[in-house]
Amino acid sequence: MDFELSPKWLALLFAVGGVVVVFMLMGGSLTQLFSSGIQESVLVHLKEGNTCVVEASDGIPRSINNCPYQKGDNITISYKQGLPAIESHRVT
Repeated sequence: MDFELSPKWLALLFAVGGVVVVFMLMGGSLTQLFSSGIQESVLVHLKEGNTCVVEASDGIPRSINNCPYQKGDNITISYKQGLPAIESHRVT
């Protein structure tokens, strides 16, 4: 019995493999992508124009575009460990 992969299956395998390799190179894992978010109270460290920068306890700086806060404001952010994106933010 011969088993051959069609070009569509090969493309799918390469795409999935590529995603896994990218996560491995970034030092993360696929479980981080699907993990629940962490909520933490942080200070706005920097505001330049409409962008604010905050830093959570994991040490990763995160930015908020169209930021309504001022430098020094205490806000609550929701994020996933090790990922730079902020899922949500609000005044504490």
